Amino acid sequence: MTPSLTALYLICLLVGLLVGGTGMGGILIPPALVLLSGLETHVAMGTTLASFVPMNLVGCYLFRRMNHLDWHAAWPLILGGALSSGPCALMNAQISANFLTILLALLILFAGYSTHKPVTPNKSGQRAFWLSFWGIFWIGFFTGTVAGLTGAGGPLLAIAWMVSCGMHPLSAIGLSMPYSLATAFSASVGNVLNGNLDFKCLGIVATIELVGFFLGIYLVAKMPGILIKRLMALTCTLLGLFLLFKGFLGPI
Repeated sequence: MTPSLTALYLICLLVGLLVGGTGMGGILIPPALVLLSGLETHVAMGTTLASFVPMNLVGCYLFRRMNHLDWHAAWPLILGGALSSGPCALMNAQISANFLTILLALLILFAGYSTHKPVTPNKSGQRAFWLSFWGIFWIGFFTGTVAGLTGAGGPLLAIAWMVSCGMHPLSAIGLSMPYSLATAFSASVGNVLNGNLDFKCLGIVATIELVGFFLGIYLVAKMPGILIKRLMALTCTLLGLFLLFKGFLGPI
């Protein structure tokens, strides 16, 4: 095994661990595939999205078993994201990729700050709205808009938004699983039709991610909520800085 492949597999394991523990981290895979395996950018993005499908399927089952996935709350999140991500994806090509990457980085950094900030008691009315059916629908809609424009970040921003409104971190991660599954599956169908998917690489990447995912869920289930929030804030900050650097550096 070459050093490049070893590094790629370790990144896949880390991403699985982060997604299982925080619901975040998937945006690290496409640049890793491009740099370390030589895949073309569009194929790397398509392979990444498809690799999330098994992880999200398992996540739906496990978080439901842990009573941290409320399907009544999941449907408005999925619906809002589906209505906005598709049309916004069509606008993607009209806007500078570097500008969108920098915008996504700044939003993720703000999400990290919001997640870490204590929930203020005097905004209980606002929190109640955002955790209602229509509030969750609009969270899905707005984060789906970002995901459609940038190709990433929807689940991450949705999790941070819900946690900052007072939802338990594990419940927010649980809700992100069907949301991610719906977007990853629908996008993967298109990628298969367009030929933007490497099936050989997909099997290896998805398997390694699943190993890390199981470990992440095992560890996070034993953590107190406040520690999970801090871990989410740290993950957002690191991912935001990574994307900010990538945006200013330009395309890979």
